[in-house]
Amino acid sequence: MRPLWRATWAVLGALGGATGAFAQDNLDQDDASGIDWSVALRGSYASNTLTGGKAELLFNPQASYTFTGESSRSTIGADAAVVVDGTDLGRFSSAHAGAQSVYRLGALTTLEGSTDVTLSQLSPDDSSLPANTLMAPLELDGKVRGSVTQDMGRLDVTATFDGQRYLKGDTTLDDLSTVSNWHQSFWDGGATMRVGYELTPLLSAFVEGEASYQKFDAPSPTVLAYLDGATYQLRGGMSYAQGSVVSAEASIGYGWLDYTDAALTDAPSWVYNASLTVRPDETLSLVGAFETDIGPSTDVPGDTDVTYAANGTLRYDVNPWLSLRSSAGWQRAVTLGTGDVAWGVSAGAGLDYRSSRHVVWTADYAFQREDAPPTPSNDTHTVSVGVRVQR
Repeated sequence: MRPLWRATWAVLGALGGATGAFAQDNLDQDDASGIDWSVALRGSYASNTLTGGKAELLFNPQASYTFTGESSRSTIGADAAVVVDGTDLGRFSSAHAGAQSVYRLGALTTLEGSTDVTLSQLSPDDSSLPANTLMAPLELDGKVRGSVTQDMGRLDVTATFDGQRYLKGDTTLDDLSTVSNWHQSFWDGGATMRVGYELTPLLSAFVEGEASYQKFDAPSPTVLAYLDGATYQLRGGMSYAQGSVVSAEASIGYGWLDYTDAALTDAPSWVYNASLTVRPDETLSLVGAFETDIGPSTDVPGDTDVTYAANGTLRYDVNPWLSLRSSAGWQRAVTLGTGDVAWGVSAGAGLDYRSSRHVVWTADYAFQREDAPPTPSNDTHTVSVGVRVQR
């Protein structure tokens, strides 16, 4: 089963066919071009029922540059994270660079593109690693995405193309031996076509089809076969948008993972997706999403996992100096062949206090629960405080 908490609980306010509308909103904003930067320092203490307590200090610089044209907006950015743990040893955690651009080609056509590269390394005592890990593997994840949206009156069509390259290095154990993770490295590419029809000025119906192919660098050491395969999904649904105040979408469909190796069992599954964004005014924002993912199982080689994830965030600006925020998430992963189930929940709350134009103080509490047999269920409570100096 995929580690439940390796994915960030990031919530997308608009999925699929909202691409064109989102691009339009971006271009209509009045944000000025220029450089933004910040440097954050945050201390945290995490208590886990299995591994005990751990204190960390995080140093996180960020920078971005935005430039706009008459019909375009582009942003490039980079950030990094360095962690100092309770042993006073500094550890590289992640480095990230990305770029995104929106270009309006006439009144009815919108082009979007993005690229994203992240180099990361987990803590050696992360629950997804062997207990005797000395050094966690380096992981490189690169993604590229492009889309074109054509508005044809009550009908709109969006075509999206994306690719991914994921590399995972070796795990170094306490005795200096290494465990190869090369079989987890892969190439992935796909395309999505979505056709929407405006039923009323606020309500639309859509059909969306997706096809992708995943190619692994090495065979699974357990089943001695490559887990390469094509994934197909076909969904239909409805979307609702009332300006920038409310947008919602829900869809249902069928997904199929077709393994290239005939010795592996192909697996179908129903897929569901939904999203909701509510912004009644400038002070309040509520965003939620539910997503389904289907792919090769990492715990049962040759089997297939279907993962369901629901998550949401709430932010309220009390005044120009104080903002309150909260988040919650739930995830359930089912291995189709064996029926194994892993699940988890998360919740958190925090605040941002701006003591001056360039200084923001933060405080957060987060809770996570993992239940992924045969690993015992465990809870993690994390408290953190920090300060961010920004432009």
